Amino acid sequence: MADQDPDKTQRTTVKTARAADTAADRTADAARAATDAGAGAAQQGAERLQGQMEAMLGTTSRASQEAARRASENLELMKRLAETMTSGVREASSEVVEWTRRASERQAEATRQITQARSLDDVLDIQNNYIRENLQSLLELSAKVSRLSADKANEASGHLDQDRR
Repeated sequence: MADQDPDKTQRTTVKTARAADTAADRTADAARAATDAGAGAAQQGAERLQGQMEAMLGTTSRASQEAARRASENLELMKRLAETMTSGVREASSEVVEWTRRASERQAEATRQITQARSLDDVLDIQNNYIRENLQSLLELSAKVSRLSADKANEASGHLDQDRR
């Protein structure tokens, strides 16, 4: 083996070195290809995730807008109902004030008649009429307020029916 040709050894060494360089180049190329494939896959994954996030944000945005629209409609409905009920309370209060004014007039008239009464029977008749008139007037007031309440309840119900459409 000592007789081996130094040129042959050198050529073998060069071939081995070239083969090693070629293998290193192929390994580097394979590593670059793997890196590029991994980067591409990561890019696609990021794009898919971004698309999903945009879709989710769009859905959330639409849901928020719908909730805001419905809340606005509900507030408007509550406002109309409150206005209806407030006008009903005003009308009922007006009726009660008018009833109180007439009751005061009846009481003043009954008092005047009692002071002019000539007998105990006249006083009892005046008191009896005064009580009957007040009871009748109170029943009429109650009927008016009940009708008014029913009318306002129907009006409020109409607001609800309109809102459902």
